[in-house]
Order: sequence, then structure tokens, then C-alpha cells
Amino acid sequence: MQLKYQKTIYKKIAEEIKLGIFPDISAAINAALRKAYAEKSRAYLRWLMKKGGVTEASMLKEIANLRK
Repeated sequence: MQLKYQKTIYKKIAEEIKLGIFPDISAAINAALRKAYAEKSRAYLRWLMKKGGVTEASMLKEIANLRK
């Protein structure tokens, strides 16, 4: 099963390189890692907000105050 996913991933990477989305495999992998890390960070932030009882509205208000 794992081999099937690896083949699919390599095919998609090769296709994106061929289309010019990425210059090479390294760039494609780096972009995927950055995206995965960003998603993990957002999930962690949502968890922290929920744990701390912070609402989205209060967070947006705080951001607006910081930008003034």
C-alpha cells in the first residue's frame, strides 16, 4: 500500500515539474514540507485558542489594535 502512494506522489511531482510549476524535485518537496508545516501550525494555533478560551473575534480585535 505504501509503495502505491509513493508512485502516485512521484507521478504528481513529475507532472508538476513538466508543467513548470516547480523547477525540480527538491523545490516540489520543499514546497510540500512548508505547506504541511503551515497546516500543522494552524491546527496547533486553533487548539491553543480553544484551550485558552480565545475567540476569533477577540483575536482579530487584538491584531487590529497592534496595527494601530
